[in-house]
Amino acid sequence: MDPGSLLVAEQVISTTVEGAALASIGLAQSTQPLSATFTRITSEAFLPRSSHTLSVVDGRAYIFGGKTEKGDLAGNEVHIVTLPLKTRTDGESDYKCVPALGEHGDDQAIPQPRSGHSACVIGERIYILGGQGSGADALDEKGRIWVFDTNSLHWSSIDPKEDAYPSPRIYAGCVASEHPLPPGSDGKLKVLGAQIQETISKTVPSMVKKPSPPAEPHGTLFISNGLSSTSAEPLNDSWAFSVASQTWTELPSTPSPKLPSPPSLALVQDRLYLISSSSEIESEIHYLSLPKSLLLRSDSKDEEADSSWETIPFPTNPIAPGPRPRKGAGLLPITTGNGRAYLLYFLGEKVSTSLDVTSQEVEAPVFWSDAFSYQPPASVPSPAGVKDSTRSTLGISTGEGTWAEVKVIANEEGQGKLEEEGKSHPGPRGFFASAGIGGAEVVLWGGIDGRGQTEGDGWLISIK
Repeated sequence: MDPGSLLVAEQVISTTVEGAALASIGLAQSTQPLSATFTRITSEAFLPRSSHTLSVVDGRAYIFGGKTEKGDLAGNEVHIVTLPLKTRTDGESDYKCVPALGEHGDDQAIPQPRSGHSACVIGERIYILGGQGSGADALDEKGRIWVFDTNSLHWSSIDPKEDAYPSPRIYAGCVASEHPLPPGSDGKLKVLGAQIQETISKTVPSMVKKPSPPAEPHGTLFISNGLSSTSAEPLNDSWAFSVASQTWTELPSTPSPKLPSPPSLALVQDRLYLISSSSEIESEIHYLSLPKSLLLRSDSKDEEADSSWETIPFPTNPIAPGPRPRKGAGLLPITTGNGRAYLLYFLGEKVSTSLDVTSQEVEAPVFWSDAFSYQPPASVPSPAGVKDSTRSTLGISTGEGTWAEVKVIANEEGQGKLEEEGKSHPGPRGFFASAGIGGAEVVLWGGIDGRGQTEGDGWLISIK
């Protein structure tokens, strides 16, 4: 063999060996723990609130309802804060307050002030339901859902077309899915398009264009648990609301009667997740695989009969990597890309599951300041799903079903500004409002801190 051929062969072998080595290193790398940076939002919007909601649409946070620092009900106006995201270039004012206006100028078609309500987003619409007014009982609105259009800045409402609907409640968990999509929308192509958009956003952000959401109302809302009044026992039922058909469907009841209120509810792919605590040393994560008939335009009921909540216990003692019992916490799905998703469980008020008060219990904080991540199964098909399948074949841990405490790192970009304000972390707090921004970023606003005072600031949390 001539020297040139030998050189080519050597390079091919070297490249193959190096590629295999790099691949083995990548497979061996742990998927946890994650790290987080906290950035305080600099805005003229100082809104002391608790038991309110925050919804994010197109880089703007929409804050509604709740209680003020004096314990009074906030008004029914919507506060809009433009989040300081790197991708924003429109130069729009960072804050405005919008009074409640009905779709056709009808003052009766607007929600009354409330707290402890639930909110979620589908497309450019914010859906709000439940809550309580000035009394202790939940507002009885016969299953009505309020809709805020972020384009027209007007309210409308949806009343269920059938008599079956959830009982009145406060502090219910609420999440939403854009599925089923309107007729003619191709869900598989939409998923593929989202993955392409994600890849482009990491390489050439300026090329990313916001997709136009379907104009026709669509999607599904999910609610779970809650309270009928501030003094009542927790509810354990779950419901789904089809926006297109305007009907409620009851889902299997949650397995645990010890779910805190508000419950920690999240949706990842086609699974609902809930967290409960049965003791000081053990908690549970519950998940419900949703029937395809709810998320796809299908009349098949085959899966509904077999659908039930599954329970996975995990340790929550001080020496185990699991979150201690809490309520009023944030539970949000995030993704680090390539089909890798996590549940971010952060802050919240300490919950005692026992009447026994130990010295350790007395020393524990009233509110938590930590954050944990839980790794659900990777989406299939996706690069993360392929990697996990390969890891399983090789006997390497995938990290699926594990908890890890999120490491807090300094925010170097905003260090000077944060030092001037004297705060680089939101600190212990609960009953704040939070929402995902997209990818691995979330925002929180307000809440009650460790001194029992109502906070009015907002924070961005970036996860890596």
